[in-house]
Amino acid sequence: MQLVAQPSAARAGRQWVVRAIAAQGVSAEASDVIELLAGELLANAVLHGPAAGDIQIRMWRSGHLVSVAVSDRGVGQPVIRRPVLLTANGRGMVLVDTLSSAWGVDDHGPDGKTVWFTLDVGVA
Repeated sequence: MQLVAQPSAARAGRQWVVRAIAAQGVSAEASDVIELLAGELLANAVLHGPAAGDIQIRMWRSGHLVSVAVSDRGVGQPVIRRPVLLTANGRGMVLVDTLSSAWGVDDHGPDGKTVWFTLDVGVA
């Protein structure tokens, strides 16, 4: 799914993910985690990518693994920061690191990056 980096993109992308995983027979608990983590990656793409830049979200299932990838034209790398209790943000990558089975970044140089995660959703 192609999106434009604006505040509504994270919500639209999460809604797309929810519809896509509904057809995959994934448990409600796993679906909630996938929606949360996809929302964090999308929010980061909107916040840290170029204003009104392109964002692409992809989701696929292979056996018991569901993967989500968010690509943007931003050049920075995501950072896992120690959360500060009194701030409203800065916890997204901590959540991705804690709740996903695996995650990573594919650096595309000046063309941006793709941040992805994989979640083990149980028996296929």
